[in-house]
Order: sequence, then structure tokens, then C-alpha cells
Amino acid sequence: MPRGETTPGLEPGDRAEVRVAQAWFWDGYYVRRGVDLQHRYGRDALSVTDLDLLGYLISPALTAQKYIGEVKTGKSSSTPRPLDRALWVRGLRELVKAEGAEVTTAFRASADVRGFTRTFGVTIQHLDDLEARERRLYVDDIVDCGSQGDTIALLIKQVHKQLKGDADLERAFWFLRSEVWFLDPFDAIKRNIGLLRELRPRWSDGLDTGSLQALRWLYAESISVLGLQLALIAGVAVTMDVSSFRELALARLSVGDIPLSAMTRISDRVDRYVSELLKHFDAPVDVRMEALGAVMPAAPEYAEPLLELVQRLATQVGATSRLPRQLDLLIFERLARARSIRSDAARRLGFGPATERLVKLVAAFLRGQVGLPPAVDHALTASLFSTRGTPVDQQALFEPEPEHADEHQANQAKP
Repeated sequence: MPRGETTPGLEPGDRAEVRVAQAWFWDGYYVRRGVDLQHRYGRDALSVTDLDLLGYLISPALTAQKYIGEVKTGKSSSTPRPLDRALWVRGLRELVKAEGAEVTTAFRASADVRGFTRTFGVTIQHLDDLEARERRLYVDDIVDCGSQGDTIALLIKQVHKQLKGDADLERAFWFLRSEVWFLDPFDAIKRNIGLLRELRPRWSDGLDTGSLQALRWLYAESISVLGLQLALIAGVAVTMDVSSFRELALARLSVGDIPLSAMTRISDRVDRYVSELLKHFDAPVDVRMEALGAVMPAAPEYAEPLLELVQRLATQVGATSRLPRQLDLLIFERLARARSIRSDAARRLGFGPATERLVKLVAAFLRGQVGLPPAVDHALTASLFSTRGTPVDQQALFEPEPEHADEHQANQAKP
């Protein structure tokens, strides 16, 4: 889309954010724009309502770094200048525990200012720098693709409007737009799985277009975020031996906001109290034994399949480091946009047979633990490559015909 052209429904500031997010994505980041802060910190806690950009850069060794971005296109006398904005975003970077930040501005910053802000982890780019970046990345050849671009920015607005009045789904929307980004990866996966389980009964025949579109976005966003969290946890797994990682993971999966050590102390005290109480009433020994550990947190029933999945991802660090962006593109193209994956986009992201194997592992886990509507399942499992490793024709692969949906689901459930 030409730089001077506007998009109906998007403010100029929003469109600039979309452009920067798109450049980040093709520069190697898993990225989201408009991450809400007020749902996390409260409406009175911050003068800023959201993070314009939030990105994760995952290395081939599965180390991850978090970055934030601020985009300001105004040039009025009241608009903060680049140095002011860089100093402000530095504090925001520390608040969200990001390793770096970037300010995009319509004002030009001197070389001295740019050099100074780099000393505290903030880079500055002018809108002309953004255009040069887009040319370097050939963004115009791949514009509006996957989770990035004007179409999805507009879709998010439509989904939010569609979900107003449905308390549960609106809560899911804000979880994905805000809270999930501030959780420990283990807790994020637990709550994401809970969300997906709540979505499954909502998907039924006869949904109106708006409701179906909203559910497609919710599924796409949730599965994409899950892919990122799996890669982050696999990054922990590669630094530990199997038994130590398993112990750590089970402990983290067993609790929520209260640390396991604190829950253990509480459980011990409750056990002593209940044991003395039952002993006072001459309860049988077997009853007293069964009461022990009643409040001790336990890992969810899907813990073992989840750890097996993470361990398999951790054995393929190179492929897993690419998985979040590949899964993001795949699920948004096939499910949210309801179209085939563009071959040039797949080529840029390094899609290969390993991509298909890892995505199918994730799909198998989700199928077993949350259940997937046929369209969602097929979006994840439709072949990318033939048995010879050559690309297959993508046409109409992203959604099965209704009369074959049940058959497809049954076939995918077979070992």
C-alpha cells in the first residue's frame, strides 16, 4: 500500500503502528501491537493506556529477549521530542522488564541524541528510517500478511465490538490483548488452555458471520500465543537436565500466583490441624491419612503431555526458535483470514518439513487436551509439504468441507 494512502477505519497513528509492527515481524520478531496496560496495572495507575509494540526476539539457541516500541507521528508544539519520549519509554521498558525499546517519531533526532539514548537501551528512528527499513525488508512484497497488517488491525476492532455484551468472551479478548503478556510462561499456558476449553462449546453450526469471525480470531490469537509460550519454556528446558526441568515445571504448573514454598507451608499447617482434629474425634487411621495434603496444589492433568511436548521441542532448538512466527503466520492466514499461506511468506520464514512436524505436535496436544473444531484442527494439520519434502498445492486446504469435517477429525485422532 502506498505510504501516503490512508486506511478507512484506522487512525494515522494506528496505521503507523501497524507499519512498524509489520517491519518488526519481518525483521525477526514475534510482535503484537496495542498491548493494553490498564487491565494489568489499573486505570488510575498509568497515564499510558497500552504498549504500542511488544516484541520477542528468539535466538537459534532458544534464548529470548523482550522489546517494546513507541510510535508517535504527531508534530504539534505539544508533542514530546525524541529525547523526552526516549527517557519516558525507558521507564516503561523497566516496568515491563524488557531488554530494549525503540521510539518511532516524526521529529528528527541528532546523532548525539541517538547515541545517548542507546546507552540506556532505547533506539530512535524517524519515519524516513522506517521507510528505508521497509525497503530493506521488501515489506511491500509481503504486506498485510499473517497477524500483521491493516486487515487484522481492523479485524481486532470488529471482534472487540462483536464481543461487547458477552462477558465471558470479552474477558477472553482482554486476556489475549493484555494479561497474558505479563504472566510467567507456565501460568500463561495454563490459562490459555483454560480459555481454549471455554471456546470449544461456543463453536457450533449456524453461527452468524460476526460470531464465527470473532471465534476464528480468538482461536488464532490463543494458539499463536501458546506457540510463543511453548518456545519460551523449551528455552528453559535446554538449559537443564530432564529430571531437574521436570521438577521445576511441575512445581510451576502446580501453583498460580502464590509461590509453591508458601503453599507447602500452608499445607503443612492445615495437615497438622486436620490430623489433630480427626484424632480428637477418633477417626480411623486410613481417614486421617487420606486427609493429608488436601490443600497441597497439584499439577493439572495435562502436565505430563505438556512436558513431553516441551521436551520434544527442546531437542530441535533451531526449528523451535522459528516456530512462534511460523505458527503465527500459519494460523492467522488459514483461520483468521481463511486463505492459503502465501509461498513467498512461507519461504521468508523458513517453512520446511520440520515446521509441519512441530505444528502437528502442537495440534495433537491441543486436540487431546482441549478439543478443536474441525476447521481449527485442519488449519493446523493440513499438509504444507509432500512426503518428498516439496510444497503441496495449498488451495482450499485451510478448511475442510462440512460433510468431511467429522471424518477429518476422526482421522486426525488416530495414532
